[in-house]
Amino acid sequence: MGELLLGLVFLIGCSSNHKENTYDSVISEFQKDGFNGNVLVAQNGEIVYQSSFGISDIEPIDSLTINAQFRLASVSKQFTAMCILSLVAEGKLEIDDSLTKYIPELPYEGITIRNLLNHTSGIPDYERLLIDKWRTDLAINNRDRFISGNNTIIDMLIEYAPEISFPPGDEWEYSNTGYVLLASIVKRVSGLSFPEYLDQYVFTPAGLKNTLVFDPVNGSEMNQQVRGLRIVNGEYKYNDIHFLNPVQGDGGIYSTLGDLFLWNEFLYNQTIIPDSLLQLAYTPGKLNNGEETSYGFGWGIGVAPDGSKVLSHSGGWVGFSTFIYRDIEHQHCIIILTSNGSSEVRDVLSNLKLIMYE
Repeated sequence: MGELLLGLVFLIGCSSNHKENTYDSVISEFQKDGFNGNVLVAQNGEIVYQSSFGISDIEPIDSLTINAQFRLASVSKQFTAMCILSLVAEGKLEIDDSLTKYIPELPYEGITIRNLLNHTSGIPDYERLLIDKWRTDLAINNRDRFISGNNTIIDMLIEYAPEISFPPGDEWEYSNTGYVLLASIVKRVSGLSFPEYLDQYVFTPAGLKNTLVFDPVNGSEMNQQVRGLRIVNGEYKYNDIHFLNPVQGDGGIYSTLGDLFLWNEFLYNQTIIPDSLLQLAYTPGKLNNGEETSYGFGWGIGVAPDGSKVLSHSGGWVGFSTFIYRDIEHQHCIIILTSNGSSEVRDVLSNLKLIMYE
């Protein structure tokens, strides 16, 4: 996508003060290059643009709608963090408790829940371990290779005990494994399954009626589930079956534009945890040397073009590529949900931000 063309679209739209048309023009240009998904833009707490581009399924071909349910991938991590903070609010655990207090069979001493939340634990990602060691005679998309859930990952960490990448708190390294272990802690501490806890203590209080943890083994009831896709020789093929799909905590949640915007607005006056705990989630982590990271609890932390505080997160898994952007000082929000592994999500976001902050 040429920057010159997008710049022209941007200037024409803004000079006419038709931001909605400008947003639409920008996404339409990206659609020519294969963008397939839903987009929402809100300014000052009000939705100013939302639309669907492309298809949700190929057997049969079905168009996307605003209410389509997409796999969020790592955008799910903010919900896992909220579960942990909810248990803190209940007095059932502390952020600086050790990992082995709740999962004592793991061979990792000195790692805290805070380390897991901040991605400073040093525990390597589980994907490579399981790809190399779990039923390797079967293809990645063979359903007979599906793991049984988070317990499989814990068992593999115990069996192979991969070394940590660095002493806990010394460095920052994004770790899906950390959020899988957080979900397992939620289950062990609460006595509920992770999906049950999310539904009772997060989704329901926030009014999220189209958001759920997907069960790829038994299936989950979704009215408008979107299938993950990829383009092969100019044609769409399914791309959402993976033997690691049963994993929970680092991803696995499906949701809609409407529910994610509702969640965004709910967080300004949420009733799940004390505000002091929520602010911890919005605070950059600190390394042992005092250096700040750019990640809180389930949220990347940055600044908008005008310097206001931004919380954001991207996600990518089996065809899906997603992003949520929240300027919490101005109550601006951008949500992008795609289902064909679009590499252009960040380019789309950059162009929408240009218009939003014009």
